[in-house]
Amino acid sequence: MEDGGPSQTARRVAAHRLDFTRVPADYGDPAADEALAVDVAAGRQAPANRMHDYLAARTAFFDRAVTGALGRTVAQVVVGAAGYDGRAFRYAKPGVRWFEVDHPATQRDKLRRLERLGIDASHVRFVEADFTRDPVAGRLRAAGLDPDAPSLFLLEGVAVYLEPAVLEDVLGQFRQVAAPGSSLAISVSLSRPRGDSARARFQATVAALGEPARSTFEAAEAEALLARTGWPLAAATGDDRQAVVGGDRLHAAGLLLASAGPATPAGPQPRPRQPRPSQPPQGHDGALPLSALLSQALVAFTIEFDNEAEHRLPHRTTSHGTSGPGDGAAKLWLVSLAMWENCMRHVTGEPITVGDLEARARTGTNLDGMRRWGYITIDGTARKVHSRRPGSGAVLRATAAGLRAREIWLPLPGLIEQRWHERFGADQLGRLRGSLTGMVSRLDPGLPDCLPILGPALLSQGPDPRLPPRSVGTAPEAMPLPALLSRVLLSFAVEYEPEAGLSLAVAANVLRVLGTDGTRLRDLPALTGTSKESVRWALGILTRGDLAAEEPDPAASRGKVARLTPRGIDAQRLYHELTSEIERRWHDRFTPAMTVALRASLEPLAAGQPPPLSGGLEPYPDNWRALVHRPDVLPHFPMVLHRGGYPDGS
Repeated sequence: MEDGGPSQTARRVAAHRLDFTRVPADYGDPAADEALAVDVAAGRQAPANRMHDYLAARTAFFDRAVTGALGRTVAQVVVGAAGYDGRAFRYAKPGVRWFEVDHPATQRDKLRRLERLGIDASHVRFVEADFTRDPVAGRLRAAGLDPDAPSLFLLEGVAVYLEPAVLEDVLGQFRQVAAPGSSLAISVSLSRPRGDSARARFQATVAALGEPARSTFEAAEAEALLARTGWPLAAATGDDRQAVVGGDRLHAAGLLLASAGPATPAGPQPRPRQPRPSQPPQGHDGALPLSALLSQALVAFTIEFDNEAEHRLPHRTTSHGTSGPGDGAAKLWLVSLAMWENCMRHVTGEPITVGDLEARARTGTNLDGMRRWGYITIDGTARKVHSRRPGSGAVLRATAAGLRAREIWLPLPGLIEQRWHERFGADQLGRLRGSLTGMVSRLDPGLPDCLPILGPALLSQGPDPRLPPRSVGTAPEAMPLPALLSRVLLSFAVEYEPEAGLSLAVAANVLRVLGTDGTRLRDLPALTGTSKESVRWALGILTRGDLAAEEPDPAASRGKVARLTPRGIDAQRLYHELTSEIERRWHDRFTPAMTVALRASLEPLAAGQPPPLSGGLEPYPDNWRALVHRPDVLPHFPMVLHRGGYPDGS
């Protein structure tokens, strides 16, 4: 949405469709569809190019999917991320109910347009849902979808904008309410050979419009994803409907028709479930997984860094008022180490574009937040002038308060590392640095120096292939300790998540501590070392994936508990097994000596009660952390969120 109306992408698609010859039907109201498209396009003209040709083929494919299903007496059609699609009017048929699922803001704008245009939508159920967090299956049932009657599900032009894990969740949610005989029509973005200029232009265009492409698949990967979620390709089930309309050509364009079938497991079959021990296994011979050891060291360093910065910097907080030196300087909203690394380390008093910032930081930042919190200006102003994320050409500068924050932050990584040198000893810290630098020298040089802000499904973002190669960078030996820890931990996460099909932040923190007997929701922040907001987010992902369930607390008159489902027990076991397996792989990737040395340098820091890492966590009296309960545990993976980048999601 832009300014409460359609995005530029929606306007472009509407303009293109006005030029297409649509699949005819002896029912429906094509004029209503065209009136809506004219209203959305708002005078925009569609250029005749490869995108126009692709959209023509895509539109015809979905039109045929609808008319074919209605011809087989399917009486329910679900349109996912419907936007301003008008098929519910073009192909309105007596006895057929339509369900349009979309973000509330988009859907409300569409309803206002339909009312203004006088278009009857009484046969359409409008279902508000955010694919990244809402239980779509439950909302469809509540809207009246009959899960025992065949349905047609449409996902046109949306999969490319969803993270793979979010797309998999949506497909699984649709399958939960799909009766035998149901079908799914979907468009996916398939990988193209290197040098495909049209694909590169498309990705650059949609990214500039604030709608970056997030999912691109090999053809086999797309087929496996559909099969895994219970949607095998129609051709694979003996259905020849796709061949009738040029199946091979459509497959190559990522236009796929699938039928409701049994879900196939991802990867190796899970081992038979064993009774769950009273305490979850730690993974590596009873010890913490390597990823958890890396996380706890990085989080401890970050908290010590943040405490020192907060003590020196005039600032504001949401819940704890203002603090810092009382010299009358402008007070910034407080943020964490990640926002130094992904933004203010590179933004000075000199102009820098958004594109140059991302090329230097190798990851994105919360630009509007950093503007709103007082650190930067965008295109010369601290006011909000962009309705969406600023494009790559937008110009950033540090404010006077932001420049002061830079001066305070700049020496702190070295200062905290010197404290660690004194606290843990030169030999201990030297071994840790030596093992980390050896690994980082063999990793992708395009990795950022901090953990990226987690995405909607709390997935980690690896190196962005769209960024230009990093110019001559800092040698690993000269990198600050948190940069070394971040690069190694991020490499672990991006190896873990595609195989597990779940965010490492979710698995390592919340999934890890749940059991089958139920854990009180209010206890989860203390058990995981993360904020209640991040716990709530992670639990939403687990419950939507049928890995956990929330129920009333049987031992209390109010409150809830969360427990693992059978699928969740398997996912928890996979977390422990896969973290151990990746560490074994790293023996081959980095040599056994290097991997063993890394574990040996981290374990003494996390051992004991309290562990040595806790020695630097004591806040100053004026720190906000002095006013809250001190954590008993540190996160097993940092919950770096967009609201300031704090490692515990605060």
